[in-house]
Amino acid sequence: MEQKRPIVIGNVAGAMEDSPHAMHCMISAGHLDAITGDWLSELNIAWNAIRKYDNTLLGYEIGFLEQLDECIEIIAEKKIKLVTNAGALNTPQCARLAKEICDKHGQEHLQVAYIEGDDISGIVIDPAKQDELGGIRHLDHPERTLNDWQKEPLCGVAYFGAWGIVEALRQGADIVICGRVTDASPVIALAAWWHGWSHDEWDRLAGALIAGHLVECGPYVTGANFTGIRPYLDGLVDLAFPIAEIADDGSTIITKHPTHNGVVDQLNVRAQLLYEIQGTDYINPDVLADISNIRIENTGDKNRVRVRGARGSPPPPTTKAIVVSIGGYQAEATFYMNGLDIDAKERFMRQQIENEFKDANFTELSIERYGASVANPSCQALGTVSVRVLVKAKNKQDICEDYFRKKIYALRMQFYAGYHMSLDFRTMSPKMYMELFPGLVSYEKLPHRVVVVGGQTTGVIHHGITAAPLGKRPSYETAYPADLDSFGFTSKAPLGAVVHGRSGDKGDNCNVGFFVRSEEEYKWLQSYLTVPKVIQLLGEDYRPGITVERCELPQIFAVHFRFLDFLGGGAASSSRIDMLGKGVAEYLRSKFVDVPARFLTNPISLG
Repeated sequence: MEQKRPIVIGNVAGAMEDSPHAMHCMISAGHLDAITGDWLSELNIAWNAIRKYDNTLLGYEIGFLEQLDECIEIIAEKKIKLVTNAGALNTPQCARLAKEICDKHGQEHLQVAYIEGDDISGIVIDPAKQDELGGIRHLDHPERTLNDWQKEPLCGVAYFGAWGIVEALRQGADIVICGRVTDASPVIALAAWWHGWSHDEWDRLAGALIAGHLVECGPYVTGANFTGIRPYLDGLVDLAFPIAEIADDGSTIITKHPTHNGVVDQLNVRAQLLYEIQGTDYINPDVLADISNIRIENTGDKNRVRVRGARGSPPPPTTKAIVVSIGGYQAEATFYMNGLDIDAKERFMRQQIENEFKDANFTELSIERYGASVANPSCQALGTVSVRVLVKAKNKQDICEDYFRKKIYALRMQFYAGYHMSLDFRTMSPKMYMELFPGLVSYEKLPHRVVVVGGQTTGVIHHGITAAPLGKRPSYETAYPADLDSFGFTSKAPLGAVVHGRSGDKGDNCNVGFFVRSEEEYKWLQSYLTVPKVIQLLGEDYRPGITVERCELPQIFAVHFRFLDFLGGGAASSSRIDMLGKGVAEYLRSKFVDVPARFLTNPISLG
């Protein structure tokens, strides 16, 4: 078969309710073969569960349909393929509405298909059906099963891979609507369909997996959420969404439209590679990618970065599943303190609130101070911290407005000097929250179907090529640590003065990747950043029960950590403000450490 040119894929969404005109901007600015959008996360799986619980016609991402309505005529004119996971928990309804948009705009010839079978709500609710799949075990704690969770499942989704999408494209679909496929699956599918890859071309599939991972979060790889953005700040607005050019061998160029703002450089592409990974083995239902020796290099052309070196092997026989349960109800109030004796003020407030609610039927009462006031502030705002009071209960009536809001508001006249609070009383009304069980299910036994709107349904048969489950991930310190004294005189400086970082979440776990700019800095980083050192830097945020894992990616000068059971349940059920762990890397980069002075001649940031 003649080798085709690289497929050019633009990403138009990195999260729910992302930039509302990104699709139009992307398809209008230059050549594309296809577009993808990632509208899903564990968090809005839970939120869509609430929407569908209230209205069975909802449960999909309406923002996708709004963008499609704006763009469908250009998509049709340019013959651009579109694959998205915006179907969420109601993929059939989303696909029907997408077809209505096509027809409304006179594009009746466009074929809309959707992927069916990822919604396993009927399975998770019925223990007998769970047994047919071999049970559902916890993703990180395989000794636990869904039945041990002791929650009443509301719904569940399994993470599908790329081959259902590939089948839809082979049948002529122009638009493919998915529910819970993996974030990278639309990109893998488009590359496999374009290049005609088979199921067992593991290195190619691994390369496409990494390409999908890099572009799935939109502007995160074009300048956003990047610790090295300071040199690019002037005029940096309205950031571009990224483009992946995937070659037949699986290697990729990450870029953007030349006319769009932002920056694509090997450093911020490294940062995105480290985002939300769980180690050097990247597991996907279609391929297991070993990224330990991945290379990310500037090509010499502006805003074009080459990514290569992922090695693929058969995936495990299981895939990830998320089971959602109604966790209960929560409410919160925010107070502010400024001036002197902040510690005493917080203690005064805390003991009064704890006394007032000592007999409350709460499952949790959290009182957390956020921020720090500067000495001798130039304005009141710089001398102010916030205190968040959050309560949770199993039943709504245990938090009802006549209880939580009235009691906590009545205390205000007894509080600390300078008391003031947020007057948004809506937060004090109870709202439902969801709890998530991240599990593993048998992928081969799941129903997997392609449905053409107004047409036929086709079953997708699993190829059956799998490897043994990965098991416990390896964790290790560096093999040949350097003598830290060999780096010479040190100065106390923030870790982030010389170290970039990126962090994120997967369920209750937080991952943090650190990387540096040179081989010499890396020798210091991999010797200095050990598991005990990171635990020390975590300070009071480290607690018993948290497991810290460590691995290295030497080709990109990176050290990666995974903090298991760190996020207080994760996503919708966490009581943390940083429930998704996105600020953990920045917290650790702000800690003062002994940095070799010669590395500080060209700091990333100070202060």
